[in-house]
Parts: sequence; C-alpha cells; structure tokens
Amino acid sequence: MCRKACGFESHHPHNYDLHMWKNLAPNLIRQRIIIEGTTKEIVEPEQIKSYLLELAKVCDMEILSEPEAHSAHDMGYGGWIHWKSSGVAFYSYPTNPPLFTVDCYTCRPFSAEKAFEFTKKYFDAIECVYKEIGV
Repeated sequence: MCRKACGFESHHPHNYDLHMWKNLAPNLIRQRIIIEGTTKEIVEPEQIKSYLLELAKVCDMEILSEPEAHSAHDMGYGGWIHWKSSGVAFYSYPTNPPLFTVDCYTCRPFSAEKAFEFTKKYFDAIECVYKEIGV
C-alpha cells in the first residue's frame, strides 16, 4: 500500500519487492546490534565519547579515529567512533525518561551479550534492551 501511495511503483519498472533481502557478500562477516536504554539523566557528549572508547575495549576492536559527539540542539546528542572493522553510532534523546540508542555494526565477530551488559552497567540504565540484526 505504501509503495503505491508513495509513488514507488512508478519508479521501479521491474516491480521489485522493496522488502526483499539477500546476503550480497556471504563471505564477509557482518554483525549488527542495537542497544536501547533509559537513564535518569540524558547522556551528554563527553560521556558518549568515553563510552565509545570503553566499548571498543569490551568488543576488542581497533580504533581508527577518536570518538566524536555533538549536540543536535533540542533533539539531544549524537556521536560515533570509527573502528577498523566498522564502528558505532550513539544517540541520546531528551525524552522522559531520557533514551539512548547504540547502533553497532562490525565486520568482525564480538560478543553482543558482553556489549549489552557493559552498556547497561556503564549508564546505570533504568531499563535496557538489545536486538541483533541478522544479515
């Protein structure tokens, strides 16, 4: 229904199913995890950068560039770190209670459970969940 309403059908002459997924590089390891949690206070840029450095250690990843974090003004904060095997994006939102989201993507295996437990403890999360995204 959305494809028709959004006009996608007219732009896709082969009428591909837009939800189709295929592993285009089966010999390349890819691992994704999304971690979300709520905290007492919004996670700010300095804490984001410190967390990203520590997460690299927990996941045994090689850091290629120092983490960055910036204000998105009334939308909260965002940051990221570049690892040799990909990286992590981090977002914090001024919701009630404050929410954070970690989006980790790597081409090297790591323990999702260790990353989750570390994150939950690091932020003293009120509530914390995670989901691995398969390829």
